Amino acid sequence: MLKIACHQNCSPHYRKRLFELLCSDDRIQFTILSDIVSDSPGIKVIDFQNTSVRSVLCPARTIWSRLFWHPKAVNYIRREKHDVVITIGSPYVLTAWFLLLWGRLARVPVILWTHGLLRQESGLKGMVRLTFYKLAAALLLYGDHAKSLLCNAGIDPQRMFVIYNSLDSEMQDLHLRNVTPNDINVFRSRIGIGCEDRVVIFCGRLQANKKLGLLLEAVGMLRLRSRVVHVLFVGEGNEKVSLGQQSERLGINSQLHFLGESYDERFIATAFMASDLSVIPSGAGLSVMHALGYGVPVLLHDRPEEHFPEWEAVQAGKTGFFYRYGNIADMAAQIETALFPTPRKMEMAEACLSMIRNRYNAGSHAEAIMAAVKQVIAGR
Repeated sequence: MLKIACHQNCSPHYRKRLFELLCSDDRIQFTILSDIVSDSPGIKVIDFQNTSVRSVLCPARTIWSRLFWHPKAVNYIRREKHDVVITIGSPYVLTAWFLLLWGRLARVPVILWTHGLLRQESGLKGMVRLTFYKLAAALLLYGDHAKSLLCNAGIDPQRMFVIYNSLDSEMQDLHLRNVTPNDINVFRSRIGIGCEDRVVIFCGRLQANKKLGLLLEAVGMLRLRSRVVHVLFVGEGNEKVSLGQQSERLGINSQLHFLGESYDERFIATAFMASDLSVIPSGAGLSVMHALGYGVPVLLHDRPEEHFPEWEAVQAGKTGFFYRYGNIADMAAQIETALFPTPRKMEMAEACLSMIRNRYNAGSHAEAIMAAVKQVIAGR
């Protein structure tokens, strides 16, 4: 039996289906080692007691600032005989450094699961990060752009495997089939949006770094041109009050709808399906997957280095649109292009769904991880 240990800081709820698939093969003992306390605000973690996932609780200790240490994970991996160890690919995780060095001594391949590079880095920080990556037997990467940057930085492409990312695409597909046009009309009516009104959505934390004020400014510009666009915010955060005040100043408060934080996927599905466009003003990541999984095109700015790897799923004119970074007028113009005279969602929906079904889904994600692991083992 192939034994694999997968060490994480914590296990985000969106990885539940992926981990279930990785643990479903009787020929493989795949064990998740993680804390049950989230390492990021607003991220819900998996309750492993209600899953078929094989897991070991490994509490994280914060040594200093962002440096993490997982003594139970270290002891478990040293005690158990694994064929491969996968660990979190962050140089801020001291456990990962220890496992990389231990793996070389114990002749156990240790793989880093990582974003890789979002942009070229130089100086001491860049040198430390590249040294960290070079110690690994292989890298599991979220995107092709990261692989390209790492190739340019001197990492062997044969040691890098792009596995992309995923949400629970099966659950999304279930709601996509079950939420009816009547459900959508009732949802819109309940919050004061007409059947023919244009709607954009943002789903995530309402934080300053999300730059949601840019979206409201763009919607305000469109209102001056008699283009009425409603905005749905699914999430909570410390920017909620200031966003409400901004909408009043712009005269668009009747177009802004705070729906609150929710982990009810049917509710989230209904909100997305009632929308014509998802706008992510800054730092796009898994929110792209959420939108595309419901056939909703996405608008992002055009600086990849400011996004997370999932931005690659947005293809101009096919699955979404790009506006010039920091240019509110161009954001407004792209929103207008996407929504008027008729929303382009209908013509783009199939490409959005295909992007998820062909690449960014839990099944493909699990297969890519296992294919990489087997290739690493074969090359030992």
